[in-house]
Amino acid sequence: MKTAFYLIATCFISTFAFFGALGMKNPFPCFGVAFGIWVLFLWGCSRRAKKEAARRFNERMFNEYMRSKSRSSVRR
Repeated sequence: MKTAFYLIATCFISTFAFFGALGMKNPFPCFGVAFGIWVLFLWGCSRRAKKEAARRFNERMFNEYMRSKSRSSVRR
């Protein structure tokens, strides 16, 4: 849900920046804003994906550890 909101906000900001670039004498600052907001969006998505992957890995390792502890206590 958060990613959808960021995507919509990114689309609006970049669209208005491109429209602003149409009427400017020097459009490069608006192009910088438009492409920069997409870079920030993609960077944030990759960062969230890495955090989620790390969290899943830690949960999987914890579950494996707990399974090994329960097996060893049954054997005794």
